[in-house]
Amino acid sequence: MPPRPPHTSPRGVRLPLAALFAAALALSGCATASSLRTAATPLATYTLNPLPAPAAPVRSGARVAYVADPTASAAISGDRIVIKPDPIQVTLAGDGRWIEALPLHVKGLLARSLANTGRFAFVATSAAAPLPDVTLLIDIDAFQAEILPAGGAPARAVVSMTLTVVRDADGRLVASRRFQKAADAPATNARSLVLAFEAANDALLREAIPWATATMTGRPGA
Repeated sequence: MPPRPPHTSPRGVRLPLAALFAAALALSGCATASSLRTAATPLATYTLNPLPAPAAPVRSGARVAYVADPTASAAISGDRIVIKPDPIQVTLAGDGRWIEALPLHVKGLLARSLANTGRFAFVATSAAAPLPDVTLLIDIDAFQAEILPAGGAPARAVVSMTLTVVRDADGRLVASRRFQKAADAPATNARSLVLAFEAANDALLREAIPWATATMTGRPGA
């Protein structure tokens, strides 16, 4: 039986099979190294801001408020900035992330905003605190950038959450209300999206915090 001829390239150059395997492995290694470098590239980290304290001093209230851990869907519960190209698809901004998992970040923003009103004796976010008089429950309905049709802004930051106030003495539901705000983003990079989230979230806090404060303190004018 005649010996098997070595592999021949399209140009007729004879190459040993070992050389072909080595070349394939080298290409595979380059692709893997490129993927690892991309995965290891640090993402820019972003944070949103709570409402500031009022310029004029406010008489402190006597109530202790507890802000519970928010509930949210798995799609928005991580620390990545979520983009929805359409109602059934979820993607992530490739050049930025939140400073912490989104539900914890939202909880901190609400707690600091409530504390900054000066209307509470204490605003707690953990069990290691004085016994609360009222608890604020948070259900985050939406916290994503939505891609818009061509002809206008490329994306819109949508922030939506339901706040519920419960009295701790007897577990009675005091009140519940849904808040939603949106702001257009001029581009889909992380920084542009975060600036839109900041505008939408600030508008939501300016509506939600007065409502929550009045509901939790029993003072409509608070």
